[in-house]
Amino acid sequence: VKGKAMVKHNNQIHNVHFHKDWARFTKTWFNQPMRKKRRLVARQTKAASAFPRPVEKLRPIIRCPTRRYNLKLRMGKGFTFEEIKAAGLTPKFAKTIGITVDHRRVNKSVESLNMNVDRLKQYLSKLVLLPKKENHPKKGIINDATAEQVAQAKSVAQNKDKKVMPFAKESLRVHNAPITKEMKEEKVYFKIRKDKTNAKYNGRRIARADEESKALKQAL
Repeated sequence: VKGKAMVKHNNQIHNVHFHKDWARFTKTWFNQPMRKKRRLVARQTKAASAFPRPVEKLRPIIRCPTRRYNLKLRMGKGFTFEEIKAAGLTPKFAKTIGITVDHRRVNKSVESLNMNVDRLKQYLSKLVLLPKKENHPKKGIINDATAEQVAQAKSVAQNKDKKVMPFAKESLRVHNAPITKEMKEEKVYFKIRKDKTNAKYNGRRIARADEESKALKQAL
């Protein structure tokens, strides 16, 4: 064959044994069925020990960090002290009634604060606090449930969901809208430039106004 180098001389054809010891590099997973059963039994044991309470605790709704993901909502680690205080609770008491608390998180907007405070209030409206001793309900931040409420709560199926009070994810889809006459007549570029100019000279204008008012007071 032209253009291809052939083997020279009458040598033995190579038979390289690359498939030796293949079992050493093979991973097996024969314990998968029992692992599945073990996880199931662990979930059932956890649910039985928590009965009639929900298996999981209430978590806040937060936004994902960074500009790339901050449009998405997800469950957070715990509620802030400010959110718990606005809902009329204390952090120590909140932990005892199935509410997670995160001392590191800080509220950076009124929107997130109000959203989680409303979430806490909705949870408290559905909460039934069982007394430690039957027929001896105590009063406190939240009063213990009466015997009728306890009987009614025990008749309801236990909440075994991974998320307590799951939220509906908001749609980020932007729909097309007709262009109106007002939109066409509005000078957007002129408006943006004017706002930028006002923001740039705002401090100087405030300082000049203060100087003028002081000068008027001294003249009087």
